[in-house]
Amino acid sequence: MGSMIESVCGNLRTSVLGFGCGSVMGRVGRSDSLRAMGVAWEHGITLFDTARSYGFGEAEGVLGEFLQGKRERAVVATKYGLPVQRQSGAKRLAVGAVRAAFKVPGVRGLVRGKGTKAEVVGEFSVAGLRESVETSLRALGTDYVDVLFLHEATAAVLQDDALMEALDELVKAGKVLRVGLYAGEGVIDAAIKSASRTIGAAQFGADPFSPLVSGFGARNRREMLLVGNHPFGSEERMGRFAAALAAASRDESVPRELREKLKDGGAEMVLEALLGIGLKVAGLHALVFSMMRRDHLEANVRAVENCRFSEAELKMIEGRLLQQG
Repeated sequence: MGSMIESVCGNLRTSVLGFGCGSVMGRVGRSDSLRAMGVAWEHGITLFDTARSYGFGEAEGVLGEFLQGKRERAVVATKYGLPVQRQSGAKRLAVGAVRAAFKVPGVRGLVRGKGTKAEVVGEFSVAGLRESVETSLRALGTDYVDVLFLHEATAAVLQDDALMEALDELVKAGKVLRVGLYAGEGVIDAAIKSASRTIGAAQFGADPFSPLVSGFGARNRREMLLVGNHPFGSEERMGRFAAALAAASRDESVPRELREKLKDGGAEMVLEALLGIGLKVAGLHALVFSMMRRDHLEANVRAVENCRFSEAELKMIEGRLLQQG
């Protein structure tokens, strides 16, 4: 197992890049998923983020299989709140066809970013919580999870005293080390301001154009674990991001040294700036996203470990982004 930059939040130590399991047993089958997890582990990635609902309820089991003999060195996050969508026989055949299609060059690019994602809201009950956690522990082959996120939480869960009490009981029993919210940035903003001590983690979209996300790290006085997901967002967002860097490279008010770095214009430079802003400026402890291809994962690792930009330069870039946001 290699080593990579780590982040420390209270008693939790994690790699700053996390392996997202959203594609496991959905777009990506078991053998390819296990192979990708192995590549992540080989490069020092210790944070694995899954959910009870991922992969038609099968993603946790694949992760549990991978973590045999590695559990004590891994940080495992899972989620409760969204129901598992079971597959019929016909759907299983369809999923297999989709997986095969995604391996064809060019197909993934044709479908990425198409359509509008419907809003999903989690449903939380005390009975459902206990059942979900026990199911997750069995599937993962572990006695505890490091973080349990309430999946697609709304601000209403912060006022649910019975749910908070049940979550506290799971923490006291040692089955969950931290409880968190997986939610939109507005809900996370409210949690940072006023959530009970039960909430010790947050996962949200790592939008580099968002003033709220930019301020989470500075206002995180309670040592909440801050995890950003989907930093790339969409093709539209990445286009805006690259365009903003290009504009800064031509702006004579930008320091010459930074302009020279930005003139590179390559994908590696863009990646270094994007991940650097999240981890070095916004103050996030980790960024989680799907890394199923070795070349993509290794590019992400290089971008984090060999970022050409200083913290001051990244702050300057972020300032320009926020003006556009």
